Amino acid sequence: MDLSSINKKPSGHAKRKKKKEKEEKEATAIKNVMPINSFFKKARIEEEGFELASSNVSLEAPSTSDAQPELTAATILTGENEAASMNEEQAEQGNSSISEDPALWGSLTESTRKEILFKGISAFQNRAAKYPASRRGNEAEGKTRSLTNDALTRRIYNGEAIPREWIIYSPSTGDIFCFPCKVFSQCNNAFIAGFSDWKHPERITEHEMSGEHRRCMLSLAHRSKHLGTVDASLGRQIEAEGQYWKDVLRRVVAVIKFLSERGLPFRGDDELLGSPHNGNYLGILELLAQFDPFLKEHLQKYGQKGRGKPSYLSSTICEEFINLMGEKTKQAIATELQQAKYFSVIVDSTPDMSHVDQLTFVFRFVSETGKVVERFIGFEPIHSHTGSSLAECVIKMVSDLGLDLSNCRGQAYDNASNMSGKYNGLQAQLKKNNPLMHYIPCAAHSLNLVGVNSVENSCRGASQFFDFLQSLYAFCSASTHRWNKVFTADISLTLKSLSCTRWSCRGDSTRALSENYAKIASSLQMVASDDEERRDTRREAAALCNKLEKLETALMTMFWDTVLQRFKLTSNSLQKREMDLMTAVRLLESLHTYVASLRGQFGDFETSARAITGVTQAYQSETHRVSKRKTFDDETVDNEVVLTGSKKFQVETFNVIIDSLLSGLKKRLDAYKDINDRFGVLFDMDCADTDLFKRANALSSSYPSDLDNSLSDELIQFRSFVSTEQDKTPANLLQIVQRNGLQTTFPNVFVALRLFLTLPVSNCEGERSFSQLKRIKNELRTTMGQKRLSALSLMAIESELVRELDFEDLICNFAKKKTRKKNF
Repeated sequence: MDLSSINKKPSGHAKRKKKKEKEEKEATAIKNVMPINSFFKKARIEEEGFELASSNVSLEAPSTSDAQPELTAATILTGENEAASMNEEQAEQGNSSISEDPALWGSLTESTRKEILFKGISAFQNRAAKYPASRRGNEAEGKTRSLTNDALTRRIYNGEAIPREWIIYSPSTGDIFCFPCKVFSQCNNAFIAGFSDWKHPERITEHEMSGEHRRCMLSLAHRSKHLGTVDASLGRQIEAEGQYWKDVLRRVVAVIKFLSERGLPFRGDDELLGSPHNGNYLGILELLAQFDPFLKEHLQKYGQKGRGKPSYLSSTICEEFINLMGEKTKQAIATELQQAKYFSVIVDSTPDMSHVDQLTFVFRFVSETGKVVERFIGFEPIHSHTGSSLAECVIKMVSDLGLDLSNCRGQAYDNASNMSGKYNGLQAQLKKNNPLMHYIPCAAHSLNLVGVNSVENSCRGASQFFDFLQSLYAFCSASTHRWNKVFTADISLTLKSLSCTRWSCRGDSTRALSENYAKIASSLQMVASDDEERRDTRREAAALCNKLEKLETALMTMFWDTVLQRFKLTSNSLQKREMDLMTAVRLLESLHTYVASLRGQFGDFETSARAITGVTQAYQSETHRVSKRKTFDDETVDNEVVLTGSKKFQVETFNVIIDSLLSGLKKRLDAYKDINDRFGVLFDMDCADTDLFKRANALSSSYPSDLDNSLSDELIQFRSFVSTEQDKTPANLLQIVQRNGLQTTFPNVFVALRLFLTLPVSNCEGERSFSQLKRIKNELRTTMGQKRLSALSLMAIESELVRELDFEDLICNFAKKKTRKKNF
């Protein structure tokens, strides 16, 4: 045997011939193998009384009585080849787009069905006003019919019209098709091949009522839910897994919402489940787990598994949800502002516990229901207090909310020079951008300044009285022993420390002293005579007791208690959110009238002071020697008027305080006079027609982009329309317009009322936000980040709005954001 012929390698021709023979053999084997769907029995699905034959692979196993070929290696190989060819076909179909014309679909494969169902039925409906391609008949004789939109709607027995969403139209042939039947049905009918018999439209209803159409419609519904598809089990598994984590996140969001809207802390010393120091967040989750089997199982299965094991219970997830929920709350407020159009800005600043100056933003607007709303937006750190720097912060905040600064109609701050300055203050800087942003000084701050000016700058006797009041509080509060000695069980009201900012709160101390004057004096006398007390304590008590025995102190107590009670109640009304400028001005005017009426009541105050306090001493000027002034050569003693006793106190103290209060109130009222007179025509029902025309034209010319010249005509009719109304406040007048649907009848009045109610009265809402700031960023939470601080403050202050918001969409968005699976 020739060894050279054995070791010789086959030639290229021999290799190609052998490969060709192998491919022919495999092709012959594939032709002789039965299709894979012949090994399964078709499933029957019952729902709503109809039996549905699955359009895909059956969910049931084949019966043992059915003839089945034996599964051999060739069969398996053939199945793999068929799967590979199917994948190639799907790849080709994925690269090619399905036509929106159903007449051009051709024969449908499983991959094309999936693509059609993915696009949805609306992509192939091709709805239009007219359908010229559907015209059928003899055009020469003018006897033609075509498809109309009436055929695409079905009238049911009760007269309601229901659209036939299942009908799809072919722009090329003018025929209509039944979408579910064309995709799933194995029968042949006109609605699969193309229907155009417009002479007999009742056949559409006949097809709609047929059993085959119903079967295909239910197949479409089940297919949309992944029922009957090859990957149905995997889809259900993914859906169940997603639903599990959504249920976990719902509980997490509920806990975060609960803690945020109450301003409570989240973290503790550790993040260990079962630890008593793990904070409120994990503590509440553990508490819920005691009554929630689902959460209990989750904590046991995923709690404290370490990194790489998702549990969605960590502080990182909590922080992300705090930011997401805060941002959604902010967007909800921004949407309200955009719908209201007109708004005003309220700004104030204060340092927090970490010595960062926080600028608070509050927006005032009129809601769609006609109610005045003041919404807190957030805190922003600032590093400069100049008017231009603050104006940049305000403009940026308005822009970030998607608002237009030209729609801002008011601004309210305290009376600080960097805020209220007419040249370089914040209000002046913003007016350069929008001249219609009228500055309204805070009425509550103005009222406090009236009291401060009357005490500190006008009268020495008034300042000495309040210094005594603070000394009395300091002595009593120095120890619990003194406090219990002075304020016995029969004294209900106690002294308060005098506030520098909330000056009207001093009324609490004057009320406590006036109602318990004799009891407090008696208690101090007992302390002063008690030998068991320290010498310094006895000396201080005796000094305070001597001060209480003076008639001047008793009279000042009664006078300031009367005045401050009026100031306090007026200030409380001015701090209400729904307060409007007209009512605020009327309150200040009535307070001015009240204080003026006290000038002639000095004798009454003196009598009540002697009767209630029990003081019997005379005035200090009567008991002391009157000092005589040295006279010059051209003077005589007879021309000098010397006041003593009651008259001296009335002229030098009582009248001075009254005049100072009246002067301060008049000055503060002048700040509101211009803007109040401008809108006064809306509420002056007794105004003459000529005066009404003049004032209405002045108002409309002040807001040329909001009001026109027909305002006067509307006001004459509107005045007659509301003549029978008892409550003619601005808020109620706006409610009348909206309640009766008169926005189009009185459009200028409607806009003018909204503009007026948008004007702020005080910046007390900003002051309230500082109270929440101290609770949220306290001495134990000074390292809190700015973004977290704003989110928590927003949800705590606007807790009522947070309770109404639905955060379900955040869970879905969060799941999409965190998913690691890529969808191709």
